[in-house]
Amino acid sequence: MLKGHLKEKALRVSVVLPAFNAEATINRAISSILEQTFKAFELIVVDDGSTDNTWNIIKDLETEDPRIKCYHLMHGGIARALNFGIKMSSGTYIARMDADDTSYPERLELQFDYLEKHPDVGLVSSLVKHTGDASKYEGYLKHVEWINSVVKPEQILSKRFMDSPFAHPSTCFRRHLTNKYGGYAEDSVPEDYELWLRWLHHGVAMHKLDKVLLDWHDSPGRLSRTDANYSNENFYKIKARYLLSYLKQKFDKLPQLYVWGAGRVVNNRVKPLLDLGLTISGFIDVKDRKDNKFIHFSQIPAQPNPGRLMILCFVSDRKGKVEIYNFLTQKGYEEGRDFLMMA
Repeated sequence: MLKGHLKEKALRVSVVLPAFNAEATINRAISSILEQTFKAFELIVVDDGSTDNTWNIIKDLETEDPRIKCYHLMHGGIARALNFGIKMSSGTYIARMDADDTSYPERLELQFDYLEKHPDVGLVSSLVKHTGDASKYEGYLKHVEWINSVVKPEQILSKRFMDSPFAHPSTCFRRHLTNKYGGYAEDSVPEDYELWLRWLHHGVAMHKLDKVLLDWHDSPGRLSRTDANYSNENFYKIKARYLLSYLKQKFDKLPQLYVWGAGRVVNNRVKPLLDLGLTISGFIDVKDRKDNKFIHFSQIPAQPNPGRLMILCFVSDRKGKVEIYNFLTQKGYEEGRDFLMMA
């Protein structure tokens, strides 16, 4: 009876782990999955055409543990490897894992239990711990701190256009979503962020457990640093595309758009919006400018006008973003309805 129960449960979770030239870390990543308190799972490891010893390490581990299934592909990128891994999987749930990270022992159990108890939620993530040279990569540490501050479903929705609200390898989602709304895009885009924005656009509910369940190892070779798919330009294009979809979905008529921010960086971030045909009614700044396209922040209407005016904050400075957020909310402006914090 117990064996049958475990066999049935084993088909519920598939961990999909793509790997490329990960001989130094793949053992650690796989071990962290094999040591989970939730024992009934399969681990799909997809070697994306590694040129080091990664494939041999994976094959040796497969012979030692029947829960591991490994596949070798010609090098085609992480999105292709992920889609292949999902295709080969049997689980109702797909848990993501990367070859250089470490899952905490209770991760799968907590995420599986949450999705089982909340059938209305399509994806669950967790907090993560930054592991790496914090002094050398302080920007990434700040990024992790921001991710860990975005926990509640309403925060995930309203702050989605700032950056990806999840650490990709910390997520677990329902497999059927890839059939219903599509899997990872294999063109030149940040594949995880594009997927979250697409699924959120379709109304997929997402949640984050308020608990650290993954060590997110930050290394010089991380794809977000080395792969052109994660360039700032590609991020801006994806944000612009789904921002336009969001505005059309939320409002009967597109509101007047005002951009809070100025300078070359802001102009570069606004350009993809203009390329999509959106019109910027004006720019907001803290300085008095002799330019009629700018208004001083004190000229912002005292009361919000829902559906008529939307402020997009492109200010990069973290302290400035907090001050602007507090200023607008104190005036009664609602994030997601009257303004959006962009990046």
